[in-house]
Amino acid sequence: MNYPLRFMHLILLAALGMVFTCTLGAAAESDDEILIGRIAHIEGKLLRYIEEDKDWVHTVKDSPFGLDDTLYSGDDAKAEMIMPNKTWLRVGENTQIQLIDLNSDATTVDVAAGLARLYNKGEDAVIKVTTPFGYVVAPAGTVFDLYVGDESLEVIAIRGNVDFVHENSRTKYEVSEGSSSLIADGKETAQGNGMVDSAWDDWNDKREVLWTKRLRNQSASMDLLPEPIRDQSYVLEENGQWERVHYEGAYRDMWRPTRIDPGWRPFTAGRWTVYYGDNCWIPDEPFGYVTHHYGSWVYVESFAGWYWMPPVARFNAGAPGLSINFAWFPGRVGWLHSGPSIGWVPLAPAEVYYGHRRWGRRTVVISNTTVVNINIGRYRYIDEAVIIDRDYFYRGSRYTPHIQQNIGRDVIINNYRPTTVINNTIINNINIDKRRYTYNDAEVSRKPHTTVINRINDNHKAKQDFGPGNRERIQKELTHIQAKAEPSPKVEIHKPQLSSRLVGNDDIAKPFNALQQERKLIKPKERERPISKEKDQRLDPKGKGESGQTRRRNDQEDKGRSLNTADGPKQLLGENQTKTSLQDRERPRRPDDQTRQDESGDTNNRNKDLQQRLKSPREKQTQRQEEERQRQENGLKKPQEQLPLSPKLEQGKQQEQLQQQQQIPAPRGDKERRQRNLGETGEARDLNTLEDKPRLKSPRELSNKEDNRAGRKDDKLRQQENTEVVNQQKLQQQEANKQLQEQELKQQQKEVQGRQQQEKQLRQQNDEQGRQQQEMQQRQQKEEQGRRVVRCWSWRVTALPCSEPCSPRRAIPPALMPSRWKARRPPLRSSPPSRLSISASSPRPPRISRC
Repeated sequence: MNYPLRFMHLILLAALGMVFTCTLGAAAESDDEILIGRIAHIEGKLLRYIEEDKDWVHTVKDSPFGLDDTLYSGDDAKAEMIMPNKTWLRVGENTQIQLIDLNSDATTVDVAAGLARLYNKGEDAVIKVTTPFGYVVAPAGTVFDLYVGDESLEVIAIRGNVDFVHENSRTKYEVSEGSSSLIADGKETAQGNGMVDSAWDDWNDKREVLWTKRLRNQSASMDLLPEPIRDQSYVLEENGQWERVHYEGAYRDMWRPTRIDPGWRPFTAGRWTVYYGDNCWIPDEPFGYVTHHYGSWVYVESFAGWYWMPPVARFNAGAPGLSINFAWFPGRVGWLHSGPSIGWVPLAPAEVYYGHRRWGRRTVVISNTTVVNINIGRYRYIDEAVIIDRDYFYRGSRYTPHIQQNIGRDVIINNYRPTTVINNTIINNINIDKRRYTYNDAEVSRKPHTTVINRINDNHKAKQDFGPGNRERIQKELTHIQAKAEPSPKVEIHKPQLSSRLVGNDDIAKPFNALQQERKLIKPKERERPISKEKDQRLDPKGKGESGQTRRRNDQEDKGRSLNTADGPKQLLGENQTKTSLQDRERPRRPDDQTRQDESGDTNNRNKDLQQRLKSPREKQTQRQEEERQRQENGLKKPQEQLPLSPKLEQGKQQEQLQQQQQIPAPRGDKERRQRNLGETGEARDLNTLEDKPRLKSPRELSNKEDNRAGRKDDKLRQQENTEVVNQQKLQQQEANKQLQEQELKQQQKEVQGRQQQEKQLRQQNDEQGRQQQEMQQRQQKEEQGRRVVRCWSWRVTALPCSEPCSPRRAIPPALMPSRWKARRPPLRSSPPSRLSISASSPRPPRISRC
C-alpha cells in the first residue's frame, strides 16, 4: 500500500514543478520580449550600419528599426520611424540617429547630427534624446524639433514643454511652446528666435495630414488589432477584407488579401536578410510588414486560400498594471534544405519557432550546443513550402520567379531535411557572404566618415554605464539636476551649421577637418510656427469666443498661407489678449519686461531696449499689442470710426433728400450704392462685434441721420480733421488693417447678397401674384363665354363640329322645347358644349354629347 501512495506523491510533486516552471518561463518570455520599430517611409537614400560587418548598407521601407540600430540619411533624404510604444521619429538630410533603448514606457535615442522631429504620442511615456551638447527629456503629448550642427544645436518646442540638460554646466532649462527656443554649444546656452525651417515644417505637416486621413475612419481592422499596431490598419483595408472563418472548431475573424497574384503564398514577395542573428523578412508588399511580423498565416481548406490570423494580446498577471503585450517575430517559418536547394514553411499558430533570441511565446532559443530533433512531416503546411536555389536566397526583392514548382508533399518528406536556423552547414561560406546583411542589391558609393562610427561606439559605452533607461530612472535623474529659468540674454551663439559626413570610400579614414566639407545652415529659410489648437483652447477655456491667435490663424488658413511668417503681414491680437501676452503665461516675467511695459509713447526708446536681447516674433507681437493699447488710452479712435464719408455718399444723400421732397422713389441702383458705401465706412459695426450682423436701415433712416448733423460746413471741417488723423494712423497700422478690411469686405458682400436675395424673393412674390390674378381673369372670361353659348336643338340629333357656328334657322328657343327634354338638358359648365342638330323625325330625346 505504501508504494502506490509514494508514486502518487511523486506525480503530484512533478505536476507542481511543471506548473512552477511554466510560470517562470512565461514571466521570462514576458521580460525578454524585444520591441522593434518600423521604418514607415523613406525619401532618398537611407543607410544602415551593420555592427557585425562594420559596414553600411542601403535600407528600405518596412524594414525593422530596433535596439542599437544606427541610420544615416543622405543628401535631400527624409525618413519616418514608428515605435510600438507610440513614439514617432522623423529625420531630415544628413542626420545620424541611433536607437539606444526602447521600453514600453520610455524611448532613448541619440541624434548626433542633423535635424529631427520627435512625437511622444503615448499617454504615460517619456522620450530622452541625447546629443553632443546635452540631452532633451520630453513627457507624454509633446512634440519638439532638434537642429544639431557641428558646433551648436537648437531645441524648439512644437507642442508642450520639454527640458534640456546642458552637457557642460549640468543645468536644466525648460523650453516652452510659443516661447523662445534654446541654442547651446559645448560651453554656454542662449535664447533662439523659436522659428522652424519652412521646408522641414511643411513636409512634417504633409505627413501629419496623410496619417490623419488614414486613421480618421474607425475601420474593422482597428478593432481587431492590438493597440500598438492599429496605425497599420489602413493597409489591411486597402488590400484585403475581413471574414468570419471556421478554424480549429471555432469561428475566428481573419484577414484575406485580395490584391495578389494567382497562386500567391506567404513569404514569397520579398527577401530574407540577417537581423539580430536571425533571418528577417523584408516585404515587397504594402501589407507585408504587419502580416509577416505579427500573428500567423493559416491555410483554410474550405476556402482553398491563405488567411492571416492577427496576434492576440495577453495580460501579464505579474507585470505592474496588468500590461498588455504581444510579440514581434523576424518571420515565423520552419526551415528545410536538400543539396543546393533551401526552403521554408509558414508555421501554424501552435507550432514552435526557433531563433537566436527569445522573440515571444513558443520560441526556442538556439545556441551552438543545442540539438533539436524536428519531424518534418509534422509541419501542418509542409505541402505549401517555398523552395528555391540557395544562390538566390540573399538576392533580389521577390522570390516569385525562382520558386521551384511541382514539388509535392511526399517528395519533400522523403528528400528534404529540417533545420532550426540557417548556418554554415546549410549554405557554404555564409559567414563571409556580405550579401546576407543587405536589404536590396544597390551598392553604397558614399559612406559616412569614421567620426560617425566613433559616436556609435561612445553610445555603446554610455549605455553600459547607465544601464536600461526606463521612465522612472530617466525622471529620477532629471529631478537631481539644478534647474534654471532661462539662458542669459547677453550670450550670443551662432545658429547650427552642418556639414555632410558622407565621403568617398577612399576618404573614410582621413581626418575630417582635412576634407573641407562645406557647412550649411540647417534652417536656411526660417518661419514662425503657429501655436497649436490645444494651446489656444487652454488659453480660452470658457469658450466665450476665440482668442486673437486663433482668429488670426483661421483667417490665414482660409487663404492658404502659412501663419506668422517672417516676411508675412503682422496682425493685432484681440482686445482680450492685449494686456496679458502668451509668453507671460508660460514663463516668469523679467524686471526689464515690466519696465518696458510701463513706458508710454516713446517707440524709439522701447526699440533700443528690445534690441538688447534676442526676441522671438511672438514677443515682437506683444510689443505691437502694447503700442496699440497705449494709443487707445491716449484718445485715438478706431480706424473705422475715423474714416470720412466719401463724396459719392454725400452726393447720394443729397439726391435722396431731393427725391423725397418731390415724392419720387429713388432708383434701386442708387440705393444699393449708398448701402455699399455705408458698409465701406463701417458705421454700422464695431470691431469688437464683427460677428453680430447689423440691422438693415432704410433710406429714410439714413437721411434723418444725415439731417441731424450740425451743418455742411462743420461736416467738411470734421472730414478734414478725420482725414489727417486717418492718414497718420494708416501709416502706422497699414499691415494690421489689411485683415480687418478683408473681413469688412466679406461682411459687405454677405449683406449685398442678402439684400439681393430679399429683392429676388420680393420680385418672385410679385410675379406669382400677377400670374395668379391673370389666371383668375382668364377663368372668369371662360365662364362668361360659357354662359353666352347658344345651345342648338333639333328633332334629329346629328353631331356637328364644335368649330362650326350654330345656324339661326335651326335654333329652337328654350321656351318651345318639350318639357321632357328640358328635364334632360345638360347643366351649364365652364367649357362650351358641343352643338347638336335635332330633326323632327327623332322619336326619342336627343342624346347629348360634348366635345
